Amino acid sequence: MSNMEFKEQMHEYSQWRVKLIQGIEMYHQWRIRYDLNDPHSNNTILNVLNGLQTDRITLAFVAEFSRGKTELINSLFFAETGVRLLPSSAGRTTMSPTELFYDEQGGNYIRLLDIESRLEDVSMAEFKNNPSRWKQIDLDFNSPTQMQEAFKELIATKQVNRDLADKLGLWNEREAAEQGIINPETVVIPCWRHAVISFPHPLLKEGLTILDTPGLNALGAEPELTLSMLPSAQAIIFVIAADTGVTKSDMDMWRNHVCHARGGSKRGLAVVMNKIDAMWDDLAGDSGYQDAIKSQVRTSATTLKIDEAAIFPVSAKQALLAKVKGDKTLLQRSRLEPLERYLAEGIVNQRRHILMETVTRDIGFLVNES
Repeated sequence: MSNMEFKEQMHEYSQWRVKLIQGIEMYHQWRIRYDLNDPHSNNTILNVLNGLQTDRITLAFVAEFSRGKTELINSLFFAETGVRLLPSSAGRTTMSPTELFYDEQGGNYIRLLDIESRLEDVSMAEFKNNPSRWKQIDLDFNSPTQMQEAFKELIATKQVNRDLADKLGLWNEREAAEQGIINPETVVIPCWRHAVISFPHPLLKEGLTILDTPGLNALGAEPELTLSMLPSAQAIIFVIAADTGVTKSDMDMWRNHVCHARGGSKRGLAVVMNKIDAMWDDLAGDSGYQDAIKSQVRTSATTLKIDEAAIFPVSAKQALLAKVKGDKTLLQRSRLEPLERYLAEGIVNQRRHILMETVTRDIGFLVNES
């Protein structure tokens, strides 16, 4: 399955939602015309309509640092730009939680909230309602290179004194000691606490929202991510690296944030085992390569206590290169297609069923009554 088919699934879902809204609005007018409306039924219909109109499919990508998560997002959604749109090359990693969506009223922009805002007793929702608190960079959707340059802010860092880093929750003495850093005067920290990005990509226009979260430390320092944003996502994609398997920090993140956000349910939860290209061995050949991947999938499934079918071994790097160059053989080798199929058939259709159940329950009751 190509990414184009995922776009078609999203487009079909969006059109289905529009028709559903139109049908409910017509029914609402019919009730009003024949004087069947009352405050309770009116509120029920308006609540359902508001839910449908503001509905988004949110995919949250969660991983420890250096698992290739942002490269995976690039390969899944933004390869047609012909560039590595979000910064994900070696040595670069997303430093702040990042939301990508389309804000039709606001236009094309990247907004960045300064890291010092952590010292204020203000919720993220309040900050989002106050655009003046954010640094805004306008985006030129027709220039992928301009957008690519603007997105470099996502990995911006600065040096601050250790006391400030400690107050911000960005200094861990034990971890620093493990890296041989003892009593430093200054500490390198991210410039930004949160980023929101809006531009009219076809998938984002159809109602897709992508949440790119940084590593374990950032999740721990931003409780709203795990208490509000992750639980509300239709799917959580947890990324591990094939060459390392499930590490201790991966396991901490899986138990304390991913599984917790799902309330113990494995519904809408998938594991991507990225960087399978690193497992290639010229001496073992293709059969040895395939066996190594199967073995790592089996081991990871046992460790995470998840079905093997929910683990998708991929090479995001190969997938992005294959899509940019139009290389079908390399795309097949990257194994991205089963993951795209899961997103298109599993998550989109699952969301459709959930909405339909809500409409059938709430509007269906009124229809039977009337």
